[in-house]
Formats: sequence, structure tokens, C-alpha cells
Amino acid sequence: MKRVLVAPLDWGLGHATRCIPVIRVLHEFGCEVILAGSGASLALLKQEFPQLKFEELPGYQPTYPASGSMMIKLALQAPKFLIAVLKENSATEKLVEKHQINFVISDNRYGCYSSKVPSVFITHQLNLVAPAGWGWLAVFANYVTHIFIKRFSECWVPDFPGSILSGKLSRTENQQIKFVGPLSRLSANPKTIKYDLLAVISGPEPQRTFFEQLVIREVTKSGLKALIIRGVMGMERKMIADGVEVADHLNGEKLSEAMAASKIVLSRSGYSTIMDLARLGKKAIFVPTSGQTEQEYLAHRFKELQVAYFMEQKAFSLAHALDESEKYTGFENYFSDDDRLKQALASYLQA
Repeated sequence: MKRVLVAPLDWGLGHATRCIPVIRVLHEFGCEVILAGSGASLALLKQEFPQLKFEELPGYQPTYPASGSMMIKLALQAPKFLIAVLKENSATEKLVEKHQINFVISDNRYGCYSSKVPSVFITHQLNLVAPAGWGWLAVFANYVTHIFIKRFSECWVPDFPGSILSGKLSRTENQQIKFVGPLSRLSANPKTIKYDLLAVISGPEPQRTFFEQLVIREVTKSGLKALIIRGVMGMERKMIADGVEVADHLNGEKLSEAMAASKIVLSRSGYSTIMDLARLGKKAIFVPTSGQTEQEYLAHRFKELQVAYFMEQKAFSLAHALDESEKYTGFENYFSDDDRLKQALASYLQA
């Protein structure tokens, strides 16, 4: 039996949720999985896989702006992040020795690799998007991150070949980059429509709270039957108005059921959310996190492709967004399964 260390980044929950299908496939291959991480992302995986061993890794502990460019704010924290990368690499080497690990899978943790065993880096963002006038920052950041990526045995992009979902974020001429298909913990399961709207709140603070307050205000006056998922680790679920239910968090099975039973999804345009929407073929309205250039790019991309409507948070009107969304197709043409992921894992696990 091969032992595999899986370590997602601790910035939000998206990196952890897209590791869930990876862990499931590893179990299909008969592997013993050890999970490593920190913060809410590790807590989520503990909730999904309570039977597995868990190890703590140093956290990056980023701080986010209430307004302005998130990329610039994060760039100013680069020295802190570099120290975290070095610490997590040292910690990873110790875990490989402690658990006799055969294979390491890192989702966006740049220091989570080992010189002793094969190590794979998962990312959809090979090319960072800089705010207007800051193109040089993206060039520099890409140069540095690619130096770290080269320290891994291989880099896997969770997208179709040709970067169908992620667009320019993952376009590359590097033949060593492997496209393993979108990674989603959800499973297609058609249901009778129960909700007019499913609102999924996510992202870093304080923007997550700003978005939650905006959504609750708009939904409670809309007269719609809706479920709002707050995107925080907790178990509370309650009705806050006639036909409007709020839940702290749903596991993969419950989220699959809720999304399949909803006419349309309102959410951030984070990439993990986009992969979930593609897996279920749902219609969506996007409200990208203000100043987060990656989400802004993806929201613009799918609006131009006539897939999903988006509005900026500062100008958001649910009634207007719902009217406009009628003109868009949704993600019905982007379905994928886990076959590419299984092929990629087999090349390491069956060697």
C-alpha cells in the first residue's frame, strides 16, 4: 500500500474542496492518505474524512484589503510568504520521513515537496493577472512562482486541455504541464427544483462578510425561495425569512443536492466554484471579489462566452441580475468526470 501526503493551501476553502476528489480516487487505488495543512481548509478535510491521519503545516496567514487590489496587498507580504514556504518544505521533509510517504500532492503550497519522493503541484494559475498598470508585477511574480513549481516532479492543471475553463490563467506551451480535468467534489444528481436561488458565499474576510450582508439583504426582499450558504465552518442552519434558509456550511453530498435542486446559483467567480458549476451544468450569476483580479478575469471571460452573467459588488441588484441571466446558457456544455485525474495518478501509483 502506497502512502500519499495531500496538502491544500489554507487561503479559503476552495483548495481543500478540490482535493476531495483527489483523495477519493487515491482511496480507489488502495492508497493510505495522510492530510496536511492548516486553518479552515484542514478543518474542512477533517470533517469530510474524519478517519484519516492529519498533520499541521505552517500557515501563510495572509491579510486581505477591505478595498483596492488584492494582488498588490499580497505582493507586499511576499517576504512573509517566502518564510512560510521554507518552513513548510522543512516540515514536509519531516512528514515524508515520519510516515514513510511515497508520493506528495500539493495544491498551491509551494514548499510542500520532497527531495526523496515524487511530488506533484496542482494549480490552475500558471499566469497571474495583475491590475491595470501593474503588468511588471505579474511578470516578476510569475517568474518567482515558476522557479518553485520546477522543484516539483510535475505540475497538474485542473482543467481540460486547451485551458477551456481557466483561459489565459493556465495557457502554456510547456509540454511537462499535465491537464487532469476539472476537480469537483460534487456529483451530478438531477433533482426536482426546490429553490429559486442558491447563494454560495465564499472568500477571504472582510469581503466574505460584505458579500453575505449584501446577499441576505437582496434575497430577503426578493420573495424568492432561496438557500444561502455562508461559507464558514459551522453546523447551524435556520430560516431567516419566509422561504429563505441560511446554512453555515454543507458537505459535498448536501451541496450537490442543493445545487442540483436550484434554478440558478449566485456566487463568487472563484475557480473551484466554477469547476463545481461545470460538473453539475448549472446556470450562474457571478459577483467577483472586489480587487481580486483572477475572479474579475473569470467573471468577464464567462460573460463574453455568454455562459454566465456577472455584476460588480458595488452595483449589485439581484432583480436585475436575474433578468439578465436569462440571456446566458449556463455551464451545461462543460461536464467532465475523473478519468484524466485517474490516468495521471495511475502513472505514479502503478509504477
